[in-house]
Amino acid sequence: MSTIKKVAEIKLPCEANIVSILFKKPELLSNVELSINDFTNNAWKVYFAIVNDLYNIEKKNVLDVITVGLYLEKHPKLKTVYENFGGYNTIKNAIEYISEDNFNGYISELKKWNIVIKLCKMGIIVDDNKLKEFIDCTTEEIYEEYECMFNDIFINADTDMKSYSISYKIRDLIDELDEGLAVGLPYHNMRMLTNETGGQYMGSITLIGGLSNVGKSAFLRSSTIPSIIENNEKIVIMLNEDGLKKWQREFLVYVANNVIKKDLQKQTVRDGSFKNETKELLLEAAKWIENKDKDNVITIIPFKKYKTKNVIKIMNKYISLGIRYFALDTYKMDAGKVESHAWLQMQQNMVEINDIVKPESKNVHILITFQLSKGSVMQRYYTQDNIGMAKNIVDPASTCLMIRTLFDDERPGGKRALNIYTYAGKNGLSKVPVRLADNKHYQIIFIVKNREGAANTYQIVVEHDLSRNILKEVGFTNVPMDY
Repeated sequence: MSTIKKVAEIKLPCEANIVSILFKKPELLSNVELSINDFTNNAWKVYFAIVNDLYNIEKKNVLDVITVGLYLEKHPKLKTVYENFGGYNTIKNAIEYISEDNFNGYISELKKWNIVIKLCKMGIIVDDNKLKEFIDCTTEEIYEEYECMFNDIFINADTDMKSYSISYKIRDLIDELDEGLAVGLPYHNMRMLTNETGGQYMGSITLIGGLSNVGKSAFLRSSTIPSIIENNEKIVIMLNEDGLKKWQREFLVYVANNVIKKDLQKQTVRDGSFKNETKELLLEAAKWIENKDKDNVITIIPFKKYKTKNVIKIMNKYISLGIRYFALDTYKMDAGKVESHAWLQMQQNMVEINDIVKPESKNVHILITFQLSKGSVMQRYYTQDNIGMAKNIVDPASTCLMIRTLFDDERPGGKRALNIYTYAGKNGLSKVPVRLADNKHYQIIFIVKNREGAANTYQIVVEHDLSRNILKEVGFTNVPMDY
């Protein structure tokens, strides 16, 4: 008997239990991703097709013999197969002893054996001993076992510990530098910040820190996404808080204000009941996004539960497809049990992300937003200490920026008014004062860590309108240390 047939026999009770529970409580379909292809046994394929159609298409919440009978009158071919498998009595007998409390466990079991079947179809040998071992394994344990096997094979084949002479291909390096390959993706509308940090360059992590609702996600949308599009790059954005629709909504507002150059505020989009001109503007923005996204320029992946190992899986997958830019919004502790020293695990998780990113590994870039400690709310000068217990997450990063809103007394005429300048003139070398407008909003960006330039010597001032997703650099300043 082939391995796949053996797996089919092993998973048969699991398939029967899942479908029986769904007939008993069909609303559970709303909480899982199941398709007919997840089932191997023909009988349970048929019964699943019936319950799936009745719940998702015909919107039936009670699946008794009459409801099923009326449905099958419209599907005579399915009815014949259904009757050959025992009709409603098959389900009735199963429902009497099955408990829906075990539903999630049956789903995990089903997914596990489907993965084993895929391994077999890929030509990976799964013998009887391995099948017995898998019975007590979770999906994750199977994944880790094969990951270790492949890692061992390739590490032994070609070690990653290599040594080089300092002169190794140094002339080729000069040619690369001449072409500007060491310069990263620029921050849109932020010339000074890009020049100082080198932009978002390959083999590095950029951290963006700030308090809740300060606009970290808005910074990602406004500074990075336009540059991705302008430079014909692609990006994968992993979401920890906002979902897909929130990002789509925010990006529609961004395109309306920054690309089409027509006024559109977030609350107008959020509240609905659009005027004709608003609807037309949104459709125009959607068309622009669709045209730019024909080749999946921006891929959004929302996490149901955040785990760093899933970030690494996703990055490995898309790196193999040629993607070089990634973003994680927002970096947090892994979901699950909170350890007493969880901050140490956060630091280790950042190291593991860097092991994928760095030049000696996959040589890609990831921008990661994170939240500062709540004690930062009244602080004026930001340093690494504003991160709190997990401050060493900065260690693997090449660039760390922190954002706060300009305080009222830092505006012109205020008790602690800041002196803000920009460079102008024919050669861009003249230092010119900048006066902030009373009716506009501003933020300060602190360059806390910077491997390509200065850090903590001056701060960047940006104008922002978070209701319209507009962000642009206006100058630089020196924020005094807190006293």
